[in-house]
Amino acid sequence: MLFPCAVCLSVVFPFTGVGCNSVEKKIYVHLNYTVPCVRLLNATHQIGCQSSLSGNVGVLHVLESEDNLDWVLSKGPNPPYLVILEAALFTRSIMMKLKNGSNRVAGVAVVAPNTNPTEPFSPYTTCPNENTGVYTEKYDPAYAHCNVTVWNPLGNGLAYEEFDFPIFSLKDDNDTQVIRQCFLDHNQVVNGSAPQYPLCAMQLYSHMSAVTDTATCMRRNDINFSISPEGVCDPLGDSNVWASSRPINTTQKGHKNSENVIIAAARLDSRSFFFDIAPGAQSSVTGFVSLLAAAHALRNATQEAPPNRTILYTFFQGETFDYIGSSRMVYDMENNQFAVDLDNVHSVLEVGQVGLRSDSQLWLHSDPVSRRNSSVRKLIENLQVASKDLNVTVNQPQASQPLPPSSFQRFLRARPIPGIVIEDHQSVFTNRYYESMYDNAEYLNISYPSNLTADEQLEHITETATVPFTLSPPTAEFKFIHLLYHYMWVQGSVPPNGTQRESFCVRSTVHLSKALSPAFDPLKEYTSTEYSTWTESRWKTIKGRIFLVASHELEMLTLGVGVGVLVTSLLLTYLISSKADILFSSGREPTNATY
Repeated sequence: MLFPCAVCLSVVFPFTGVGCNSVEKKIYVHLNYTVPCVRLLNATHQIGCQSSLSGNVGVLHVLESEDNLDWVLSKGPNPPYLVILEAALFTRSIMMKLKNGSNRVAGVAVVAPNTNPTEPFSPYTTCPNENTGVYTEKYDPAYAHCNVTVWNPLGNGLAYEEFDFPIFSLKDDNDTQVIRQCFLDHNQVVNGSAPQYPLCAMQLYSHMSAVTDTATCMRRNDINFSISPEGVCDPLGDSNVWASSRPINTTQKGHKNSENVIIAAARLDSRSFFFDIAPGAQSSVTGFVSLLAAAHALRNATQEAPPNRTILYTFFQGETFDYIGSSRMVYDMENNQFAVDLDNVHSVLEVGQVGLRSDSQLWLHSDPVSRRNSSVRKLIENLQVASKDLNVTVNQPQASQPLPPSSFQRFLRARPIPGIVIEDHQSVFTNRYYESMYDNAEYLNISYPSNLTADEQLEHITETATVPFTLSPPTAEFKFIHLLYHYMWVQGSVPPNGTQRESFCVRSTVHLSKALSPAFDPLKEYTSTEYSTWTESRWKTIKGRIFLVASHELEMLTLGVGVGVLVTSLLLTYLISSKADILFSSGREPTNATY
């Protein structure tokens, strides 16, 4: 309908810039900041949300309470409905009812709150990564599937459900205000009576290309019939970050006779129900910031009095999705594709969720089976002795307490390596918003010192969240020393009185390693039960818009009038064409005409 408009206007007003966009802007109000729920796939199934190829359209309905669901699911005369939810109503109970009545539901838009809700909310499962940890039918099955401890009892599993309609988060207050006003003006139900047309409607676009499972979408990726083939999904992955307290030759892979390393680990990633909203303040940030602070504090100490063992500060990516980063590093160590191998690993010390500790208490978690190892007991004793001079109390959970979900489980799955996981909880998570958009700085009550400017706040973060290294300048006396370090050009900042950035070269022992599940590279085992098989669907358009929709009768009347005009035009054209020789013929000139 809009294309002919564009053609006509471009012909009539070729130089005025008038086009169909102006008409489109009068019809639609585009939403500025919408965040969708997207589709993820693994070896067995798919989860997440999507719209139809042309987008889902529904009449707006602002849900006021769970009791108000009847209007959407049965009573409302104008289905399908696109439901607007306040964050407090974004619960498993309501969402599953909408899912089961999806023939009357076109989509859901959740209004993101400016402050965290009072009720706990975790869309993750109650037993994170239960199928890819150390506790399986082969290794202490009594602890498998969280039989002893349900780590995330508040988890409702909503992020692992599949919805056949789009679900968006509305982040812009102006968008929310426009939607509410449109609903109040056109759609509000008064005394149970249906609102009159025109009605306010919304259209959400989030069509996903991948379907079924990872094996299916990866097979479709390999089918290339066009010159520029397009994939339908991508494996989840990124890069692990690791740094050593002293340089390690990274070109010589595998076992090193002179190396004995302690892996100090933390995870980098998090997730929530919606794409690209993953603050992870308690679930991941507290751990890796604490480890960065420890590395910063140990910098001078390890240089002045080098320890007997090398500290390998390691930050894993993709741990939320079946330990992608840690399982890849273990795989590389087993296959001599990493700077060291598992024989070089003395022990593992992992920092987990430590931001919500009570009375400055931290808990040292270890595996009940490997705890019989004297090295584990020695490691615990050393940590307890070290904590006596600090304002922190460290304790051990019960002897029968298994390891919480942690990257260390992947190392323990490979071989009985001594290790400890430091957490702020004795048993179940203290995090009330685990893997949700509410796991943010507000939840941890984080604040800056009151006397800092905005620039000083930025510097305050930088000093805490970086790992600087003091390195000696290279000399010609040492060969291949460049193989021990990682070099990177940094653009730098603009001096106070200058206009050009001052770039400089950074030489560091910080390195990147692949954080891609071995199931994709190199094994290509897309139905693996040993490694993560999570993929993310690709998409082309993510957007939302609102507009007014006329009644069905008016639409049919408009269509009828249009068809009538078309038929009349064709009939007139035929009649005029058939009589053209009579209607458009000129009178004959006389034969004796002279010029």
